[in-house]
Amino acid sequence: MGLGGFLNSIYYFLFGGIIGYYLNDQIAILPGQPNVNFRQFSGYINVDSNAGRNLFYYFVEAENDPLNQPLTIWLSGGPGCSSVGDSFVGVGPFITTNNAHGLKRNLYAWNKVSNILFIDSPVGSGWSYSNIRSDYEAGDSSTNDDLLAFILKWFKKYPIFKYRDLYLGGTGYAGHFVPNFAKTLLQYNNESKSCDFNLKGLALGNPVLRLKLDILAEHELYALKGMIPQKLYRQILKHCFGIGEDNYSNNVAPWSESCQRPMRKSVMFAFNVTSVADAKQRQVDFHRTPCDGKIEDLISGKDVTKIIDQVDMCIPFKTDFYFNIPAVQKAFHGNRTFSRFPWMGCCPHSGLHYSLSDKDIDMLPTLKQILLKSVPITIFSGDEDGVIPMIGTLKHVKTLANDMNLNLTKNEAWHHENKVIDFF
Repeated sequence: MGLGGFLNSIYYFLFGGIIGYYLNDQIAILPGQPNVNFRQFSGYINVDSNAGRNLFYYFVEAENDPLNQPLTIWLSGGPGCSSVGDSFVGVGPFITTNNAHGLKRNLYAWNKVSNILFIDSPVGSGWSYSNIRSDYEAGDSSTNDDLLAFILKWFKKYPIFKYRDLYLGGTGYAGHFVPNFAKTLLQYNNESKSCDFNLKGLALGNPVLRLKLDILAEHELYALKGMIPQKLYRQILKHCFGIGEDNYSNNVAPWSESCQRPMRKSVMFAFNVTSVADAKQRQVDFHRTPCDGKIEDLISGKDVTKIIDQVDMCIPFKTDFYFNIPAVQKAFHGNRTFSRFPWMGCCPHSGLHYSLSDKDIDMLPTLKQILLKSVPITIFSGDEDGVIPMIGTLKHVKTLANDMNLNLTKNEAWHHENKVIDFF
């Protein structure tokens, strides 16, 4: 071994194996996990010792050469959905087996090209918790403060990643979490006269940027696809009049009952169901029906799948089951509060109450500030997703481009399996 190789070995031993990682949080192996060549870590970061407020995280090394790969922080939306749980249905290294008692490799895992840090935020998401009840009354500001406290402490545990190229990503309400966090990191760099956070870019999937306009876009999409009558859509426009691209503000008035009534009718009509709750389950994917698996089958070890167009619609259902296995929770160093409620990807039992007024905040000014700092933002949307439709997001992008005197690129297309996929 040459001198360079010897020095690299010493560097990795000191900073990668001892000083650079918090080995107490290393996961030995997750139940049913295949053999892998990367390490995993998980645990809690206390962001407020007086309140006992703790955020849970899951950190996955890049598959190859992790010491020279960037760091990506992933935040799931909701607000209140678990980023850690989301890693098992999206960009993380694993998905569950068909019987949910084990894991298999995710062919599309982002840790092929980056180290990834998943953070359960705000308090009440996943295994994150506080000892003070009032902490569950959260909003954009408190969530952002906790994320800054988290990352400063996390870097003390994992200092080798502090000056890496840093990317922030997420979906849904991460359209608030990620830009707010990015803005704060940039301000921190400016105020500290340093470059503690080497922010290189943002990635937002189906992001909530202007919530009420995003909701109106749902019904516009239904009308364009012929899922609801044009007459019903015109009723929505009539009674929800006053909220538009040109007058959206941070003080958007609440929907009137005369506005909400046709919207409820619209979403039920679009999916031919008799309740809004049933319709909401269908919004994520227009053409694929939700999983109808039974928990009793998973308990008995049976396979539960529902494959539609090469997609298993039962992956989220199986992930919830996997995270409730005691051996899994032990391996993750999670659920140290021993919650009596079952773990769920989003938080119906946690008691989280998120500020309704914050949800209506216009995020375009924040995106503008980030772009003016020369930090690129990638926005991607599923064209069959009705929760935050692409048709509304595209309008927001055009509005932002006009405000900044930017030219949008021409409409383009790419090919996948002999299909033409349009994008903008």
